[in-house]
Amino acid sequence: MLRKPRRPIQEDVPAVRSLMSQGLRYTEIWQTLNISKQRLDRIKKLIAEIDSTDSTAVEQPAPASTAEREKRKPIRISSVTEIDMDLPRGKVHRFILSSAQDDTPVFEPFWSNLLAYSEYLDADIGLGGYTYQLGLYEDHAVATAVYAPELHDYLDFDRTHISDSLLWIGDANVLPTTANPLNGWTTANRGQHVIVPHARVALESIPRMQGQPPRMAISTGTVTQPSYTPRASGRKALFHHTYGALLVQIDTDGEVFFRHLLADADGNFQDLDIKVTDGVVTKGHRVAAITWGDIHHEQLNHTVALASWGFDMQSRAIVTDDTLLDLLKPRYQFLHDTLDFRRRNHHGIKDPHQRAAVRAVGSECVEDEVREAAAFANAVRRDWCQTVMVESNHDAALAKWLKDPEGALDAHNAWYWHDLNADWHRAIRDNVIDFNIVRQGMRRAGLADDVQFVASGGSYLVGDVECGLHGDLGVGGSRGSPNQFRRFGPKTSSGHTHTPKIVEGVYVAGVSANLNQGYNKGPTTWAHAHIVQYDNGKRAMIIMSEDGRYEPSGEAVEYRAAA
Repeated sequence: MLRKPRRPIQEDVPAVRSLMSQGLRYTEIWQTLNISKQRLDRIKKLIAEIDSTDSTAVEQPAPASTAEREKRKPIRISSVTEIDMDLPRGKVHRFILSSAQDDTPVFEPFWSNLLAYSEYLDADIGLGGYTYQLGLYEDHAVATAVYAPELHDYLDFDRTHISDSLLWIGDANVLPTTANPLNGWTTANRGQHVIVPHARVALESIPRMQGQPPRMAISTGTVTQPSYTPRASGRKALFHHTYGALLVQIDTDGEVFFRHLLADADGNFQDLDIKVTDGVVTKGHRVAAITWGDIHHEQLNHTVALASWGFDMQSRAIVTDDTLLDLLKPRYQFLHDTLDFRRRNHHGIKDPHQRAAVRAVGSECVEDEVREAAAFANAVRRDWCQTVMVESNHDAALAKWLKDPEGALDAHNAWYWHDLNADWHRAIRDNVIDFNIVRQGMRRAGLADDVQFVASGGSYLVGDVECGLHGDLGVGGSRGSPNQFRRFGPKTSSGHTHTPKIVEGVYVAGVSANLNQGYNKGPTTWAHAHIVQYDNGKRAMIIMSEDGRYEPSGEAVEYRAAA
C-alpha cells in the first residue's frame, strides 16, 4: 500500500522477530504492526540476511549438474493480486506517484524537490519499479530488483485500488523503451482510471458511455536517470525519457484529479502557480500560456465557463475572478473553435429536424452568433494576457457557408450572407493577399483589435511549443491527428478532437463546451480539459469535472490560505 515511511526497516526487526516467535501468521504480523506487506517482506529478508551472516557453519549447496541447469525454465506468473486501500471518504487524499529503474541512480535534484513538495502537500509518495535488460531466466519481478537505497521506503510493487475508480499498477514493469506505455492497460481497471509507472509521460481518455464521467489512463515519468543500451530503441527512448511524477488528488466525495509534475534540467518544477526550486516551495507564479479546450460558444458549458474565466452564460459577463485564468495569469491564452456555427453548419444545414431544433432553442441568425462569439472573446481578455484566437474548423464553417449559393436563398441570413461576400469579393478585386473572411467577420462583429488572430494553418510559438495549430489540418492537406503530429518537428498544443491526449511532445486539449452536443452519439472519449504551459516549457493537462472542479474543493480555500 502507498504509505510515507515512518522509520528505517531495521527498527522493526525486533518486533517482527518477537511476533514470529509467537507463531503469528504473515497477515497477522503486518496488520498488528500497521505496516505494508512489501515492508514486511523486506524486513523478513533482512532478518534472513542477518541470521545467515551470524551463522558459523552454513552448508553450501552442491553445484547444479549440467542436466539440472538444462532443466531450468523461464519464470512464469499465473495470477495477479490486487489490494484495496479503502481510503475513508470525507477528507482529501493526495499522492505523488512516479517510477524508478532498477540498478540506476536517482536524479537527486528532482527527487529532493518531490520530497519537499510531498511534505508541503502532506502527500504520500509511491514509486513503481521497472526492470531493463534482464535475462530470460531471471525473475523480472520489480520487487526483487535492486534500486537506489534512498528509494527503498517509497517503492510500491502492488496492484492497488487507491479508490473505487483508480487503479495503480505498481507491478506493470513496462520496458522503458516501449513507445506507448499505456498500450494494453486502458482496460485493466474495467473502464476506470489507470496509472502506469513509466519513464515516458502519456495520457489517454478511456472510451465510456455518454453520461458517464471521463476516465483516464496515465503514465508517470520517472525519478531515475537514463540508462539504455546503445541500440536504436534505447536511443529513441533516451530522447523521450522524462523526469516527472503524477500528482493524484482525491476529493471528499471520491472525485479524482491528476496533474503531471515535470522537471526541467535542474530538477525544478512548477505545479499551477506553485514552484518548487532547490527544495523551496513558493506560490504566486504566473504561467506562460493556457490552451483552452474547444470553446463552441453556442454550446459552452456554464460551469466550465465560470471556473475557467468567470464568464456567466446568462448575463454574458464576467462575474467572478476566482478562476483558473486569474489564478495562473498566463501571458498568452489560446481560444479554439470560438465560433460553433451551429445555426448554419454544413453538417446539418440540409437536416430539417436539426434546423427545427436550432430554431426551438434560440435564433437562426448567423450574424448574432458571430457577434456573441466575438463578445465572449472580448470578455475573457485580461490586461496582463495576450488573447489569441486560433481559426478552427468550426470558425471556418463561416467561410464554407459563404461559398454555398444556397445562402442567398436563406431568408433569415441572406442580407448578412451577401454583405460578407461583398467584403470577400472586394478583397479579391483589390488583390488583398492576407485577407481572411473569418477574421473579417469577427472584426465586423466587434472582436477587439488587441485579440490576435491566427489563420488556419498559421503558426504561433510560445517558447518551443507550437500553439497556432487547431489540429484539423495535417501534413500535405491531410486530416490532422495527434499521431500525425508526433512526426512534426516542434512540440504542439492543439485542440479539435475534444479528447485530451498526451503522446510524446503532442498535447491535445479537450472541450469547454457540453460533452453531449447532439451529434456525438454512442461511446465517447470527450472531456473538459485545458493545457497549461509553464515558462520552462513543461506542460500539464488540467482535467475538469462536470461541476467545474480541477482540484479538490473540500480543502481548496483552507489550503490556499495556509500556503
